[in-house]
Amino acid sequence: MTANSSPKKKPVGGYPVGYAKPPKTTQFQPGQSGNLKGRPKGRPSLDELLLEEMARIVKVKVGDQITSMDKERALHRKLIDMGIMGDIAAARLVLSRRDRAQAAMDAAPDVEAPLTEEELDVLKMIAKQPGS
Repeated sequence: MTANSSPKKKPVGGYPVGYAKPPKTTQFQPGQSGNLKGRPKGRPSLDELLLEEMARIVKVKVGDQITSMDKERALHRKLIDMGIMGDIAAARLVLSRRDRAQAAMDAAPDVEAPLTEEELDVLKMIAKQPGS
């Protein structure tokens, strides 16, 4: 040992103290969290905050008139206007989003379409069952 260093003290207790093993007196007690204040309960997530903010109503000048609409719709209008004015990135985004929207609309079943023969046969079988 050198003259400047003091002898190391042995830990009090029957276990080793070191990396990731603090002394028993400084460890968290059972049932006690390390972050007592923590995140408040009921605090909205970032996604909830975004959706809430996008739903807020703003006044937008459309031509010579001022109309009220939610921020999401105003953002879509602005993006489309930017695409029309020559912003290529905005135009690409609007057109790709339009294609996805059309595909989703085409994939949605038509609730007004007449029933097929198979669907009519199933309905007839259900109607013939006793107790219905």
